[in-house]
Amino acid sequence: MKPYLFSFCSLLAVLATSLSSADEFYVHPDGRDSNPGTIEQPFASITRAQVAAAPGDTIWIRGGEYFFKGTEIATGILLDKSGEEGKRINYWAYQDEIPILDFYQLLTPARIRGISVTGDWLHLRGIEIRGVQQILTNTNESWAIRVEGGSHNIFELLNLHHNEGPRLFISEGGHNLVLNCDSHHNYDPDRGGENADGFGGHASMEGNVFRGCRAWANSDDGYDLIHALGAHKIEHCWAWSNGFVPDTQEEAGNGGGFKMGGWLLNPERFPGHVAVHSVSHSLAFDNRVVGFNTNYHPGLVRFYNNTAFNNPQQFNLKVAQRQPKPVTHVLRNNVALGEAPPVSGIERFLPDDQFNSWNLIETGNVTSEDFLSVVPKGVDGPRQPDGSLPQIDFMRPKPGSRLIDAGIDVRLPFKGKAPDLGAFETEQATLISVPPERAILPAPLPPRVALAARTIEASCVAAPAFV
Repeated sequence: MKPYLFSFCSLLAVLATSLSSADEFYVHPDGRDSNPGTIEQPFASITRAQVAAAPGDTIWIRGGEYFFKGTEIATGILLDKSGEEGKRINYWAYQDEIPILDFYQLLTPARIRGISVTGDWLHLRGIEIRGVQQILTNTNESWAIRVEGGSHNIFELLNLHHNEGPRLFISEGGHNLVLNCDSHHNYDPDRGGENADGFGGHASMEGNVFRGCRAWANSDDGYDLIHALGAHKIEHCWAWSNGFVPDTQEEAGNGGGFKMGGWLLNPERFPGHVAVHSVSHSLAFDNRVVGFNTNYHPGLVRFYNNTAFNNPQQFNLKVAQRQPKPVTHVLRNNVALGEAPPVSGIERFLPDDQFNSWNLIETGNVTSEDFLSVVPKGVDGPRQPDGSLPQIDFMRPKPGSRLIDAGIDVRLPFKGKAPDLGAFETEQATLISVPPERAILPAPLPPRVALAARTIEASCVAAPAFV
């Protein structure tokens, strides 16, 4: 990476120009849709605010509970108005308040969508979604958020829980970023838990990314990329305790942390073009069946700098018995710790696995002594002020660990002479977890983004950045 200098003065000037023409609207549980949408007289619904908004505008959603009821509509909120490049329509929680969208009483006999997203260039941030119900018993899941055609959207700091079916499901659309979101305690009662993934990426378009997310206590998988024609990336994400009925030890669903694609077992269903998916700097532990799983994917999957701990299968690389073409999955700088073999499912094609904990002679077998802690304390705790994952000791290499500088450069950021093995880089350079366009906000800043605010001082200075 090469450093360059930019001026905060220039950045402020550009943003001030773009924000001067932007409007703000407010939504409150006690508001009225006949109001003008000001902070003193807010709207009652996000739907009404969308009607008023234009590209570049921000809709501030006040804290409190928003209840959705009825038996006539299958979609609680349809976000079908688009922003523009550089002028997103923002749906943001106001300051440190928590807006809760409650769908427990939306009982329409259909596959219910809490939020359906067909618009482009939108940014949802800081919203909690719960209670989407699975009413039908002869079909699959409902969805908390279903992206069905929307592209270039950001879904940030969302808390999706106690819903029936996948929580954030990208069925179509590209270049969407799911950033620092949590999905947990979701269960699909009609299929024995088999359709309640934490996050799902299934689109035919390229560029969808899951970054900094957590998925736990979901009855199916943490992350699921089955049938995705477009390449998806998963970065800096955690998955644990998936594959159980939430809050029990009753088996449910597939029980995987990261399901990296797949088209089931019939080669006649394989697409002509097979996407190359990747997962990096991610952590899977205590999942019921498997940590990282290729799921018979008929194409390449890249596993870079991941940690699998205490899963019955750590990295499962299985392919279909009738797979027509050779498949060589690539594994670099990964760590596996636990009673299970580090790699399983190798029946027909050997993977390209080098510089992992299990095949480095210099490193030998990894043990608990290589880590600061192997106790998952704090994994579901509060996020850092900028929204990134908690800074905890669990599965991080301790000083002097054989995992430090034992990897090989795979064109991902690292410190030291070489990358460390596993999901966590010691003394890792600070990652910018928020897009540049939202470094300055047009209203009082919530604590979650206070870090961005602190970079702007009374006097403008030049600061190093990286490309």
